[in-house]
Amino acid sequence: MTARSSVIKEIVSKSAPSGDDGVRDAVETERQARTKPVMLVVALKNGDEVLLSYALFRRAFRREGGRIWELVFDDCSVVIKGRNLSDKLRDMLRLQKLSLVREGNLIEDDLVAEDEAFIESIEIREKEDA
Repeated sequence: MTARSSVIKEIVSKSAPSGDDGVRDAVETERQARTKPVMLVVALKNGDEVLLSYALFRRAFRREGGRIWELVFDDCSVVIKGRNLSDKLRDMLRLQKLSLVREGNLIEDDLVAEDEAFIESIEIREKEDA
């Protein structure tokens, strides 16, 4: 038997991947996207959304006991003002599990309990090129 024929027999003997492998790969990709998102979506009251890459995320500052957070990216800073944001926001940012921050409105403010996290305002500050 020649080397060429043995390689051909080996290739033929290998079965094509089953449908389960494709499904398993899709489920794993979705799980990765949910547990470690590539981008952070910032949703504003007026309906605008900004997608920011975690690859450009540099640091976060917590001020006033967690009432104000500043997320620093290479090209902008996101200033989040709200209540009860401290521990949960910190941990989600640290693990890059935060996929969405949404600015609330007055109606939601009335409906959210005082001890729950609520984002009152989000300001995006673009950095000027030097």
